[in-house]
Amino acid sequence: MNRRATLSVAAGLAALGLASLPGHADSRQLSPERLDMLDQRGYFTPGFKAAVHDLVYTRHALEQTRAEQVKLTLDLPGLQQKMTEAEARIVALRQELAKYEHPDETDFAALQNRMNDAGAKQEEQIALAQAYVWTYPTSPHQSEAQQYLQQMLKKLADQTQAEKDAEAIRAAAHAKLVQRAQAKDLSLKEWRVFLLDMSQDDLVKLLGRPTSQTADYWTYSGEWIVDPTTHQKVGMVINFNAGRVLSVSEELHSP
Repeated sequence: MNRRATLSVAAGLAALGLASLPGHADSRQLSPERLDMLDQRGYFTPGFKAAVHDLVYTRHALEQTRAEQVKLTLDLPGLQQKMTEAEARIVALRQELAKYEHPDETDFAALQNRMNDAGAKQEEQIALAQAYVWTYPTSPHQSEAQQYLQQMLKKLADQTQAEKDAEAIRAAAHAKLVQRAQAKDLSLKEWRVFLLDMSQDDLVKLLGRPTSQTADYWTYSGEWIVDPTTHQKVGMVINFNAGRVLSVSEELHSP
């Protein structure tokens, strides 16, 4: 449409009271529907009608385009955020899928971390290594996992043997101490350590019945302890607390 035709249409619309005044809201804004209604009433000549149709539909299309552009501008940040979140989910899913595609690699990395963890329990390390050996017999890391398992089993066996050896040494030392006690061949310091917290029943089994006794102490007279001053053997007095040995001292004799 040329400029002259446009001015003619605008003038015609103003004459019909249908054109909007600049700076004022018009409740009768011209639309394609309103244009059809006026056309049915016979307001337009054919030429005028064609010009008005071009103007109205062009303006209507322009307004729709502007509205869609504004909406798109408003929605764009949200769409960009959704795209970013979707891309992050895709990356996470790919990483998770990679784990399922190569579980032997993931599990071996976990095994290495546990073996290098100084605070890990030995039982857990053995169980994890054994599980890997059984689960992935064809894994390229099979030999390494078996080596981990053998190392841990040997370490456990060494510890068990060391504990057995230490217990055997303690048992032998205790047996020898019992023999010396029954032979009355302990110093006062050794008696105190050996008898501390022993029950009265165990004391009778070890040394027999005392020479005399009260509720708080028993006396074993005779040659039990070497007196550091006279170098003569003397008896000993055993004090109790709630039926258990509390302390041991020399038997004192009146001059």
